Amino acid sequence: MLKKIKIEGLFNKFNYEIEFKEGITILTGPNGYGKTTILKIIYAFAVKNMAFFFQLPFTNITLTQEKSEIRLSKKEHDTLEIQWENKKPLIIKKEAIISKEIRRSLEGSPYRQVDENRWLDRRTGSFLTTEEIISQFDPDIQSKHYKKQMPEFVDVYLIREQRLIRRVTANRRRNTPHYYEEELRENFSSTIEEYAKELSMNIKDILANASKIGQELDSSFPRRLFDETMHVSEDEFNNRYNVIKEKQKSLSLYGLSATKEDSHTSFKEENAKALLVYLNDTEKKLAVFDDMLQKLEIFSTILNERQFVFKQLEISPDFGFRFKTEDEKELSLTELSSGEQQEVVLLYELLFRVSHNTLVLIDEPEISLHVAWQKEVLNDLLKIVKLQKISVITATHSPQIIDTHWDLVVDLWNLSADSKESSR
Repeated sequence: MLKKIKIEGLFNKFNYEIEFKEGITILTGPNGYGKTTILKIIYAFAVKNMAFFFQLPFTNITLTQEKSEIRLSKKEHDTLEIQWENKKPLIIKKEAIISKEIRRSLEGSPYRQVDENRWLDRRTGSFLTTEEIISQFDPDIQSKHYKKQMPEFVDVYLIREQRLIRRVTANRRRNTPHYYEEELRENFSSTIEEYAKELSMNIKDILANASKIGQELDSSFPRRLFDETMHVSEDEFNNRYNVIKEKQKSLSLYGLSATKEDSHTSFKEENAKALLVYLNDTEKKLAVFDDMLQKLEIFSTILNERQFVFKQLEISPDFGFRFKTEDEKELSLTELSSGEQQEVVLLYELLFRVSHNTLVLIDEPEISLHVAWQKEVLNDLLKIVKLQKISVITATHSPQIIDTHWDLVVDLWNLSADSKESSR
């Protein structure tokens, strides 16, 4: 995991050395001190978006991981240098990051190159730098030759300030000397609606996998029953069976249980061997739901604790999640307030889109949230960090977000003042 970042000459003004806390680090400070930029630096390096660093005013950036240290330096003649371990420095020139894929994508687009570093957007008449053009593309289609040579870095997931709208695709004809109005329309969708569909698909995939496992176990049941030599005691049976019933009850709340509870199953000594196989099989069938069930329980508990005004959350394989009013009227997800949507989207990303051992960057988690909700953000994050085994760096202006967690704060204003004092 990332332990420390040292930035020299940020915006030709600031020098920071930040040691990240265990679990959660909160970056705070006045506007213009670089909170969001620090998140973007970490993310850009993780996804190998070198175009970002050509745009950014800085001198050196040092990233310290558990077992390695990486130093990124800006050199003369539009060149970046990356040093790590005892390897030969990697030199990246600005012109090298424009891949053939990007050049092909720009053919027939509204962008026309004016000179070496300027492009005209013919829709608006505004000018963009080469770096600004490149940064609009997925970093994966930037030039690949230098990416294979770059050092290993932690997995990073960025939750941006703008969370409610997602850019889906850009309709753009290629290999044509002209551009058309319909080509210029970028497709955007509501994030919360996309995530509801995504959850529905994920639950259906888990149900399909559970069904497959169930069929395999059922087909081999007679053979395994014949081969079984162990027995289950009455106490063990009752304990394990009660756990199974509770799990089935929890799963049924979300339409997840593919195994129906048999309320009439009871212990008989003469069936002890068969009951042991039954318990083992049922536990295996239900185990496929464990990860999803944990996440759904936290997701639904937190959202229901927020007490969305006259609204109740429902989760199902059919629709993923939705909200109903007190009189059972289904609401469009986009009818939720912006604060309610922010809460749902942020929780969803943390629980369902972030992998274990990932460094999560959250920009301004307080956006549109009521003060009372802001005070709960860190408590919720601490639960999710423990469940997901992740680390979080968040940038905020809100003292309500921090609440009582000042031990997790890194204040950029203080760091800047300390840096100036030590340089005197």
